[in-house]
Amino acid sequence: MTESRMISRRNFFATGAACFAAVVTAPVVFSQESSSSAAQNRQRRMRALPEWKNEHFYKNNDGKKVFDEDKARDAIISLCEYYRYPVYKGLREKLWVSDYGLGNYVEVGLAAVGFVNKLDGEYSFMLQDLFLLPNQMLPEHWHVATTEAERKTKGPQKDEGWLIRHGRSYVIGEGEPNLPPEVVVPKSHGEVTVNHCTIADPGDYVPLAKRGTRHWQFAGKQGVILTEVANYHDNSSVRHTNKTANDHFLSGIK
Repeated sequence: MTESRMISRRNFFATGAACFAAVVTAPVVFSQESSSSAAQNRQRRMRALPEWKNEHFYKNNDGKKVFDEDKARDAIISLCEYYRYPVYKGLREKLWVSDYGLGNYVEVGLAAVGFVNKLDGEYSFMLQDLFLLPNQMLPEHWHVATTEAERKTKGPQKDEGWLIRHGRSYVIGEGEPNLPPEVVVPKSHGEVTVNHCTIADPGDYVPLAKRGTRHWQFAGKQGVILTEVANYHDNSSVRHTNKTANDHFLSGIK
């Protein structure tokens, strides 16, 4: 059994990715925009997010290009402030950030903070918030099934869903290809295998339709902050379509 109210990124996701799993269905809209949120949106339009360049997120270490996690965390805090997401004490330090070893964080990457990841016999649950910068892609991946013997330590195959808090996410899974023109897979990621898109805005919840299938996400032009709910997450059961991303993720599992 493992339980934590606030889990460090090193123990929760190692150097890998936050995870999703499956074909997505049409979002469920819980509420309409209130007058106060409409006013906040107007205020945001008067401001602007920085136009980050990829080189901003890398530093030179003895002639080698190295991902600068501090710069990535700073960018996520800027995204939080833009959307008035609570920047509570310790948030910056708890943020897990990764470029998946692809060297193109401005286009392919993720930031996340985990709140709980509990496995207690047949019962389990997980909660985390995910952050994507404008037009940033979360790499295509899937979750493999666990054997009967593994379920005591890994739980069943991951099931999950995503509630959009701020911004827009294009949630992609299996189904009839319908990618909108604004969703462009970065060259550094390479080919994807699924192309069915559900466009999700604040208040939209996109659940899994089927476990074990490949999926990915792409942020809108103002980025996105979303909450993922799922059963227990096991790092070793995650696979990525891009080999570099997959090797980078699995190498960090302890």
